[in-house]
Amino acid sequence: MNPKNEIDKISQIFINLGAPKQNAEVMAKQLIKRAEQIAEEKNTSKIKELQKLLEISVLGAQGRLHPSDEADFDEKKAPNA
Repeated sequence: MNPKNEIDKISQIFINLGAPKQNAEVMAKQLIKRAEQIAEEKNTSKIKELQKLLEISVLGAQGRLHPSDEADFDEKKAPNA
């Protein structure tokens, strides 16, 4: 996929989540860059890391945590919370 097409597709996800078009494009570029960085650090594919970051973004927009993070969050709550 060419970079412009990649940015457009990911921007559309953010637009669908309620972000203004300009913000969505900035967020898409940042997400792609971060996926590239993580992929290089972990020696994994950019697509795999992009998928993970998009999943976190979508869950966050819905006010939810990733299921594995929910378990950690519940453990860290104060006893009388």
